[in-house]
Amino acid sequence: MSKTHLSVLDGKKLDGYLLHVDNISKGRFTEETNFELYLRTTDGETSVYPAVNGQYFSGRGEFYKPWLEIYYYNRVKFKSKVIDLSEGGLDEKLFNYLSDFLSPGSHIMVVYVNHEETKKGLARGIPAPATPIGYLLWRSGFTWFKDWYFSEGGLEGDVKLQGEKPTDNEKRRKDLLKIREDLVEFLREEKRKDKLGTDAIKRAENVLRDIEQEISAS
Repeated sequence: MSKTHLSVLDGKKLDGYLLHVDNISKGRFTEETNFELYLRTTDGETSVYPAVNGQYFSGRGEFYKPWLEIYYYNRVKFKSKVIDLSEGGLDEKLFNYLSDFLSPGSHIMVVYVNHEETKKGLARGIPAPATPIGYLLWRSGFTWFKDWYFSEGGLEGDVKLQGEKPTDNEKRRKDLLKIREDLVEFLREEKRKDKLGTDAIKRAENVLRDIEQEISAS
């Protein structure tokens, strides 16, 4: 089975749950596929709504790398309960599966209209890796970020945060240095002590610690 086929995500373990790919359909282009990603308990109960839905583009030629554009819902409802994927690191494990699915140089775009803290943080100028969605992307191997925010609200779709995987070690190191620069400046200038700011500071410090460890080991 090809790694680039969405079915490789089906059955992946998420602690006491399994991922289940469903409702696969053709997208706007030959290379694009719509899909939904549900959670399933070990006894076979499937979540009422998906944790992820979106599109997968498999790539085209040399210059168009694969990408995912997704809506992500961290609270997943079953008939008998609701689980929060942000508890216990389930969200990070899920995003790692999505990252592993993509090749170097590929990117993922996560719509954040339903993620209030990320939306407010990006609007406030907090660097992407210090926001909840950006931090998930960072922890999953994405090192270059772009906030697709269009204030005019035209045909561009919902606001989304893009994370891109580096093509090689040289590109990764370049990205890390840029992230470090942005986060150091943020920590120097951030003065507000509200929860949004203090949580962002903690994430920024964690990312900087990761970067320093990696750079010193290289």
